[in-house]
Amino acid sequence: MVATDLLVQSLLNGLLLGGIYAVAALGLSLVFGIMDIVNLAHGHMLMVGAYVAIVLFTALGLTPIVGMVVAFAVLFVLGMALQRFVLEPVVGEGMEQPIIVLFGLALMLQSIGRIVVGSTAQATDINIPGDAISIGAATLSFPRVVTFVLSIVLILGTWAFLKYTTTGLAIRATAQNSSAAQYMGVDTDNIYVLTLGIGTGLAGAAGALLSMLFPITPYVGWSYLLKAFAVVVLGGVGSIAGTLVGGLILGVSENVGVLYLGGGFRDIISFGIFVLVLLVRPHGLFGSSGGGE
Repeated sequence: MVATDLLVQSLLNGLLLGGIYAVAALGLSLVFGIMDIVNLAHGHMLMVGAYVAIVLFTALGLTPIVGMVVAFAVLFVLGMALQRFVLEPVVGEGMEQPIIVLFGLALMLQSIGRIVVGSTAQATDINIPGDAISIGAATLSFPRVVTFVLSIVLILGTWAFLKYTTTGLAIRATAQNSSAAQYMGVDTDNIYVLTLGIGTGLAGAAGALLSMLFPITPYVGWSYLLKAFAVVVLGGVGSIAGTLVGGLILGVSENVGVLYLGGGFRDIISFGIFVLVLLVRPHGLFGSSGGGE
């Protein structure tokens, strides 16, 4: 039997972790929902973002919060360049070409990471006074609370950008009907470049946040890609609210599952949720056959 206090603590820490999973999945969901491209390199973009924060922390002593901002910027530029110079020539040539290109990019980033930083796990430290926060009998890790708050800021910022800005309106119009958006004067090629930039930027920011909680190696990309897929499937493609709820569900499921089954089952739980939701409700909790809002 697991003590009730330990279970409550595991639930709360799972919710906090789920916020980062939601940020990681949001970028994947945006790219797929708007561009109809499955970014198989998304998890490796997250890994790159984590190492940006780690390098800034170890070499310059900068807090990983600053690293998160820099990681978003670096991956944003990388994503835009990827769309403009690598994916744009193969888009429209069939579904397979972008997938093959992105799979190759994932392997390349993993190999470069292994050569440049090695295989030893590394992490960052938030370096802010405060070790833990107590809620009743539960004790919450202070870094997890901070990363959760930052995750919510990123999610709300993305939602506000898409809802209240002219560019966000153009992105949503392109997602609904790219041909009609073009007739209305929207440069869909530039929208796709911006969308991939935002998607990879969010992956980079999520990686920086995860570096505060877990050790990072060049091989974590596949694991976090799976988690992002599970969250997108749970919440429904294109739904920001669904992505947040899906991330929270996955974070809680993993934490509670690890409590009862052991740490070796963390990724198995992610994959199990992914398969189960595909079988029971393939359009997700907030999605529909016509796409999410």
